[in-house]
Amino acid sequence: MAKKTWKKPTTVMVVGDGCRVCGKEITNDMSFLAFADKTHAHFDCDRRQYYQQLIEKQKNEKRLSQN
Repeated sequence: MAKKTWKKPTTVMVVGDGCRVCGKEITNDMSFLAFADKTHAHFDCDRRQYYQQLIEKQKNEKRLSQN
């Protein structure tokens, strides 16, 4: 078996302005989402924000249905 003649590049690139949820920088070795408005967010930050919005929506629906 022949030896590899190339090395995997080790450069880390910063993607965009940072996470739109937490504001921290995003590098290409992290899991992140790219949106249509050309912003980015960490996958975990976006998921956490989504579930937080669902919880708030359910609380508001319960509050409105009680009145």
